Amino acid sequence: MTLATLSIILCTAGPASATPLPERIAKTVTATWKCQDQVGHKRTKAGKLWKPHSVAYRKWQLGLWEKRLKACQKTLSGRQAVVRLLHRGLAGTPMSGSEADLEAAARQYGVSPFFIAAIAGTESSFGAASCRGNPYNAFGLASCGSSWRVPYFPTWRSAYLFMGRFLTDRWPSATTTHHFYGYAACSSCWGEKTAYHMQARFGVGSSVRYASG
Repeated sequence: MTLATLSIILCTAGPASATPLPERIAKTVTATWKCQDQVGHKRTKAGKLWKPHSVAYRKWQLGLWEKRLKACQKTLSGRQAVVRLLHRGLAGTPMSGSEADLEAAARQYGVSPFFIAAIAGTESSFGAASCRGNPYNAFGLASCGSSWRVPYFPTWRSAYLFMGRFLTDRWPSATTTHHFYGYAACSSCWGEKTAYHMQARFGVGSSVRYASG
């Protein structure tokens, strides 16, 4: 469900002043829950919405749920913006179409999805030159099998999840592309090239942390 759909849900009853407070509260709660489901958040408990209360209390309750809905919409909008930016930057590459999986995996591990994508840019031209026997290994892991063993990735999602865990486990204190010492033979060259891809493709800096809800 999109933000526009949520807005329609809240507006279908006509002017707010013509709609009874309990009905407005119920509609806002429903919209909030739908948004929370979409972003993967636990639903906020509603309590006894229809228990008789004063008008002042109901107005307070409505305001509280409106704030919750707005916060959820902001989170959803932020994630959608990230996916759109990834979509533009990865257009025409083998990674195109996997943007939502990339955003979700990166968010799970607190890693910038633009950084993960840029690593693929540095190592395999965004998947165009991936490992022959492991085509979703677009990240140069284990030099395509000549070094340590890398799991076989059946999907982009599995590769992104592995990268998120790998990057945070091996370099927990890294904050920019220049802090990944040992990822490549020339760490400074690798950091510069990866930062370049982040800027050129996505218009972002070299921070490697996920910065949105």
